[in-house]
Amino acid sequence: MTVVSSGKPDKVLPAFKTFTWNEDYNRVLSAVNQQSKIEVKEHIRAEIIRYLKTKGYVYQPDPIQADVVIGFLFALEDDLADQQIQDRFGLLPGINNSDITGKRYEKGTFLVAVLDNRAEFIYWRSAMQGFVDFENDRRDESTEHMQAVLDMMMGGFPQAGQ
Repeated sequence: MTVVSSGKPDKVLPAFKTFTWNEDYNRVLSAVNQQSKIEVKEHIRAEIIRYLKTKGYVYQPDPIQADVVIGFLFALEDDLADQQIQDRFGLLPGINNSDITGKRYEKGTFLVAVLDNRAEFIYWRSAMQGFVDFENDRRDESTEHMQAVLDMMMGGFPQAGQ
């Protein structure tokens, strides 16, 4: 896995305590059907809530009352090319999959961003690329892997309100 971020979160993020979602900034581009897209999106949201709770942040379902919007994008290579991700988000780790020949692995991209509460300005963003092992990942029902990924990306977040 490779991670790249637009800056150190503790240097670029405003002090905030609450966050919400915005449908335009919560995207899953790698799912078999609409139902699986919904399930993947809900899983990612639940894991982000769980992770940020460890730092004292609180999910606020009412966007008007939230301090910031957390955005994310999850895509597999076939669904969105690297250049499109780079053009749209200006950030890409650029992991190379030319040596991976097995169908068991697919390159995945996960982006996380923190925006102002009107979703007009991006304070911070981070992108991770790695290889997804479909056989093992489908059997793994634990959430520890996702928490480790979020820690790599969001570990520099200060405690809520700082």
